[in-house]
Amino acid sequence: MKKAVRLYGAGVDRYPLRDVILSNAAMVALIVVGATACWLISPWFGIAYTLITVVMVYYVMRRLVCRNCHYFGQRCATGWGLLAAKWFTAGDIEDFNSSPGVKIAPIVYGLMVLVPLLALIVLMLDGSTTTRLMLLASLLVLALYTTVIGRRRSCSVCKMRLFCMGSAAK
Repeated sequence: MKKAVRLYGAGVDRYPLRDVILSNAAMVALIVVGATACWLISPWFGIAYTLITVVMVYYVMRRLVCRNCHYFGQRCATGWGLLAAKWFTAGDIEDFNSSPGVKIAPIVYGLMVLVPLLALIVLMLDGSTTTRLMLLASLLVLALYTTVIGRRRSCSVCKMRLFCMGSAAK
């Protein structure tokens, strides 16, 4: 039996463009910092991290999550509802929480941070440098923003916040 969808009436219908730009800039910066950390281990590792992360974030997760979201075809906090609508057909909002994407999202986004973090730890075992410390600080700040601060801010005004099991506004 599907859970009835109850949308948050005070939520925004369309997120401000500045929020979309900021969230995407933070995500791209996180990918770049992560790729740089992995690159320091091996250029092939950096390239693999970048390709896998970009495909997972901008394609696979959009197909698995965004198709069933209220914001499909609309400007959400990241603009990914619009991106998903260009590539995929709409799903069913009632299937949102049971979609595989919602279940694997913590793993995908967690590995985006954990893999470069482990790479930096391995590199620092060989010796700390200013570059490595700056990458570590950047990674931690970007991870904190994208996974906690930015998410909580966007989830607080999301129409799906009452229904979404991944909402940071609860």
